Amino acid sequence: MVTIFRVLAGVVDGVNVNFETPAPYYPGSVRVFVDGQLKMQGFEDGWIELGYNRVQLLDPPEEGSTVQAYFWV
Repeated sequence: MVTIFRVLAGVVDGVNVNFETPAPYYPGSVRVFVDGQLKMQGFEDGWIELGYNRVQLLDPPEEGSTVQAYFWV
């Protein structure tokens, strides 16, 4: 396994909540950060997994924010 930390693909416009990793990841290995702050999976302001390369934030990040993830491939 290789650990990757990357900016996720997706529009950061204050509305969009769906983001993609640049490669499929091992389920359960993802950690999502918005502007450097770790978001907890399943928390009110957290996120959920939508397959092997997509995550959905429960709150849309503000325009200009950076959405990153740490994950295993």
